[in-house]
Amino acid sequence: MALDRLVIASRGSTLALRQAGIVAELVGSVSGDIDVDVRTVKTRGDSDKRAFAHIGGKGLFVADVEREVAEGRADIAVHSAKDLTADLGPGCAIVCVPPRASVHDVVVGGTGDSGEERLGRLPEGATVGTSSMRRRALLSEARPELKAVEFRGNLDTRLRKVADGQVDVAVLAAAGIERLDADVSIAPLDPAWWIPPPGQGALAIEARSDRNDLIDLFAGVTDPAAAAEVACERAFSARLEGGCSVPLGCLARASGSELVATGFLGHPEGAESIRDRISGGVSEAEALGRELAEAILAGGGGDLLEEIRAGTPPSISPP
Repeated sequence: MALDRLVIASRGSTLALRQAGIVAELVGSVSGDIDVDVRTVKTRGDSDKRAFAHIGGKGLFVADVEREVAEGRADIAVHSAKDLTADLGPGCAIVCVPPRASVHDVVVGGTGDSGEERLGRLPEGATVGTSSMRRRALLSEARPELKAVEFRGNLDTRLRKVADGQVDVAVLAAAGIERLDADVSIAPLDPAWWIPPPGQGALAIEARSDRNDLIDLFAGVTDPAAAAEVACERAFSARLEGGCSVPLGCLARASGSELVATGFLGHPEGAESIRDRISGGVSEAEALGRELAEAILAGGGGDLLEEIRAGTPPSISPP
């Protein structure tokens, strides 16, 4: 039977609803006969205002949305791929990764054309808004004399906090700002050094793995290069058991049949970090991600992970 109605599960934030709208537009581009409804879900990450590192890992913004799909109240869930855990909802799979947006971290606030320039111009003790252990680690490497402060809230809320002067600058993802079409000045950070989290800039559409009708529908929407990049990056994170308290990043870039991936594992306080790079075929994306993770572990990452997990989650100063 032909699919005539599609229910999308989504968080209720402005950005999440915009992302659901992007997917609805993509569905319309391949099948104009389907009515699309959006079912909004309040997640644990929306309710619990503690620092991410203290709540208990990734999945804070996806588990409740996934449940809507797993239990049949929605057909698909739309996620920021960077928020997904290694294990998806019961009986679920990623059925589509649309074309990827910008992968960059950017600096909001300050002056300068590049993110590095904006951070470099900040005086000692200036405040940088971030809730990410990865960004904290990278910031501590680049400018240890700056002060990272806890920076929760939906993206539009965080942008408003910068405008109101609650922090001097913030480090955020370019993709969300661009999707909101926010009128703010951003300066990109070089992703060769400021390696983004796995999946940044990509959307992931999740459905039950037995829904062949949805798998067929989204086959025409998936971007093969983006899907391979996300598969590689997720495999890297899964091998390192990445969570909100583990500062790691991975960026894969596909060009034709080739894929190049760079991985990062840092210390929450910026005391040390490990980077490595690997290349291979797009068809080997997941295997390359795991191999890159093994290289990081062999290069001292195993000891670094043990140190991170043996300690208490580092604190980030309140704003």
